[in-house]
Amino acid sequence: MLSLRNLCLLKVSSLKVSYGADEIPSTLAAELKKMLLFNGNFFGQEEYVGNPFSVIEHQALKEHVLTIQYQGEDTWAFGICNKCSTCSHRTCYGGLCGKKPERMQFVLKEGKTSGSDAVFALSRGLSRYADEEIHDVRGQPVSAVLSVENGNVPDSGQLVFSSSAVVLETGEEIICKFLVNSNIGSSPVFKRSFTWGGTWEIPLILTECQVTAKDAFPEPVTKCEYIDEDLNDTEEETDDDSGEEEESDDGNLTDIEDEEERDDGDLTVSEEEEEESGDGDTESEAVE
Repeated sequence: MLSLRNLCLLKVSSLKVSYGADEIPSTLAAELKKMLLFNGNFFGQEEYVGNPFSVIEHQALKEHVLTIQYQGEDTWAFGICNKCSTCSHRTCYGGLCGKKPERMQFVLKEGKTSGSDAVFALSRGLSRYADEEIHDVRGQPVSAVLSVENGNVPDSGQLVFSSSAVVLETGEEIICKFLVNSNIGSSPVFKRSFTWGGTWEIPLILTECQVTAKDAFPEPVTKCEYIDEDLNDTEEETDDDSGEEEESDDGNLTDIEDEEERDDGDLTVSEEEEEESGDGDTESEAVE
């Protein structure tokens, strides 16, 4: 829950109230600057590519809404909602249609290491590629760090979300960054960068909007062109599998009965051994 201090700061930043450098404490001025630089809702759309190396891959338009809210005291809240405009076998699978909005929310502390959920949300939610997700070959979870850097000109700054992973057995590392460059009074500029031998930057075209990621794309989703077929196939496979399981269950029951017979035999042998050992063994009687 937000403190009264931070709620007041958010209210002041939303009103865009101007103030002099000497009118408020420097700590509050720094907090308000981050809010004015980065807080907002941003909409973007781009061609969604299921497989970047396939020239015949079905393509669709991917739309996403990003909400950034600096809440004060180094705490950042992010919301991402994305969906595809049409169905394809790359966007509709696992019982989920790509046209259905996917919502992800997470809160990060500035300068603190975050978990893999935030890395996944940013890579999946704001990527045009279906399978663009960082995996560490060592099996370790991929973490990330959020930081804020001062810009080259006054009233500017850069929000940096940086993650890294070892992607080859030789120990080669890839560094991925989600960057937001902003100047007070102008729209932020978004981009992603990858460093692996060299550095590549991919611009993200996002424009300010009024709808938050939580409330984006409220319209009903039309019938999927692929999920119905998948569900029918799944039902048929389930029926076939259930018949096989019934047969195997009968076999398992027989095995259990055999084990019970063997157990009875074992008990008989143990009784005979105890009788031969005599009645003087108090511990054996206790066991019986």
